[in-house]
Amino acid sequence: MLIRPVVDDDAAAICPLLADLGYPSDEAAVRVRLANLERAGGYACLVADDGGRLVGLVLLAQAWMIELDGMQVRIVALVVDEHARGQGIGVALMDEAERWARAHGATSLQLNSGTHRPEAHAFYERRGFANNGLRFYKKIGSDT
Repeated sequence: MLIRPVVDDDAAAICPLLADLGYPSDEAAVRVRLANLERAGGYACLVADDGGRLVGLVLLAQAWMIELDGMQVRIVALVVDEHARGQGIGVALMDEAERWARAHGATSLQLNSGTHRPEAHAFYERRGFANNGLRFYKKIGSDT
């Protein structure tokens, strides 16, 4: 298995991963999102490629905070194909995320995880993350 940067041609293969994460998406939407991330800069989308089949994805975002020194990296999304879990893919993606963050000068990694994902919480805690807050969410704009 290879952890590598995403390419535009991965869009169709990303759709089932996003659905596993709870965000069903079509290929056209994923292509637009990938282009937006590339254009914005400060993001890295890495995929776990198992012989041409994508089995995982992690999206990272550089962030500067007013309350913290140094640049932070947020893990925006992490997903492993439901049929490939328990094989070390999540660990490999997290290891690469940490390497990327260090290489870009980050002082910490942060992430949010839904309250309905206790298995993910246990995984993050085993990786050295501590639960230190809640996330609040409100949809705004024309699609609400």
